[in-house]
Amino acid sequence: MNLKGLRDACRQMLDDQVSPYLWSDDTLTRFLNNAVREVCFRARMLRADQRSSPSLCQITVDPSAQGRFLLDTTIIAVRGASLSDGDHPLWAVSSHDMDDREPGWDAGRIETGRPYYMVMDLEQKGVQLWPIPPAGMTVTVLLRAWRIPVATEFMKLDEDEPVVMLPDPEELKHWVAHEAYLIKDADTYDPASADRHLGYFEARFGARPSFHEMARWADSPPRRRRTHMF
Repeated sequence: MNLKGLRDACRQMLDDQVSPYLWSDDTLTRFLNNAVREVCFRARMLRADQRSSPSLCQITVDPSAQGRFLLDTTIIAVRGASLSDGDHPLWAVSSHDMDDREPGWDAGRIETGRPYYMVMDLEQKGVQLWPIPPAGMTVTVLLRAWRIPVATEFMKLDEDEPVVMLPDPEELKHWVAHEAYLIKDADTYDPASADRHLGYFEARFGARPSFHEMARWADSPPRRRRTHMF
């Protein structure tokens, strides 16, 4: 279903089919794009890797950055990673797990060499490689990730369709209604209706995950503590 069809479905549900409209086309389009983003957050329906999204998932780390780099803001969580020079895995771990596996790693202990771990800080979109690549060593990281749409994937024209494949795209209309009924200082402000439509949306796509939950998605440590470097 294209953008025009989705807007029409929203207007029918909102009883807003006669001009002048209560909600403009631009407003409904914005809410529909927000709905697609919410689906990606909740159901992890949009994947990325170095082939499909090289600008997001192929990262050459600045040699002067001591193994630190930032993830693109559209990345929700990392599903897996490796170095570009082969099949050498990078284990995604939380700082808590890292404390258990490599005590003192961030408290003055310095170890350089080929990276083995990537310590995730999803709230800040930050990654620390460890061991730290030695000075002058260029490291390229290849990611597999879940993401939300980038700006070029937003629906803008009437014939545009959602970037994610949905069995029933009309279900996006419930997120639109949720946002539409929460516009304050408008005659249409109706928190009870907004909550009801949010419930319909969450019954299909789930609740929005917390940062703690998303951190667990990206936490994939090896089963055994590291005993040697590759």
